[in-house]
Amino acid sequence: MGKLPELNSRVEEVKDILTENIENMLARETKLDDLSDKADAVRREAEVFSETSQKVARSYWWKNVKIIVAIIVVVLIIVLIIVLLATGVIPVSNPVPPPPTSKP
Repeated sequence: MGKLPELNSRVEEVKDILTENIENMLARETKLDDLSDKADAVRREAEVFSETSQKVARSYWWKNVKIIVAIIVVVLIIVLIIVLLATGVIPVSNPVPPPPTSKP
């Protein structure tokens, strides 16, 4: 009869170890689920960030294009004015009236 209590004690030890292992496994599974949820959230946020950054980049590109077009228009107007002044289409100063001629 000495072996039966010893076997029962060993069975209880194994049972406790198995219970602890199952609890640890369930805790790990919960942590893995949480980690998976967080990874999904980060992926979604990365997608939103990517879309937003593309919109911002496009917006700044158009602003740059508008500024470049405005600069080109201003330069063309200045060049046109210079050309018109050089060719005499736009008079630089008032013309000097011819001296009066004497009538005999």
